Amino acid sequence: MTHRTYGTARRAVCLSAAAVLLVGGCGPFSTDKTPERGKNGTDALDLTVSGRPTPGSLAVTEHVLARLKERDPEGLADLAAEQGDPEADARRLVRQWGAAAQRPATAHFYPGEKYDPSVTIRFGGARPELSLLLVPEDEDSIGDDTYRVLLGRESAP
Repeated sequence: MTHRTYGTARRAVCLSAAAVLLVGGCGPFSTDKTPERGKNGTDALDLTVSGRPTPGSLAVTEHVLARLKERDPEGLADLAAEQGDPEADARRLVRQWGAAAQRPATAHFYPGEKYDPSVTIRFGGARPELSLLLVPEDEDSIGDDTYRVLLGRESAP
């Protein structure tokens, strides 16, 4: 191999690596270094937890609270189980609980029968509790810890 061929091959490898970094969003071209908790709004929550949540039940509850705090019915509907009218239920929940969600919250987790845990959320102040029923995202997958929320099954403020 001549010196010229070696230099061309080396240049091709360097250009390929730079292209991978550019397309993959790594390196100096990636400007968004925000942690996922910051992007989805759960980092800013003032939340106290009691009971025994699973990582999945806690995560979906945090997402619900973040969507309520942001008064984001579309984002809240994305977390809903496909029962009833998730969009209408999400708009109603944001209307009813959006102001309360601006205050600190306490979430108490109750174990469900086998798969359906529930969580009761009390916001700072004198409002009643918001009770949510969580259902597995995939009921056929035993041990899956990913939940959806039944938006039409909560207590009224």
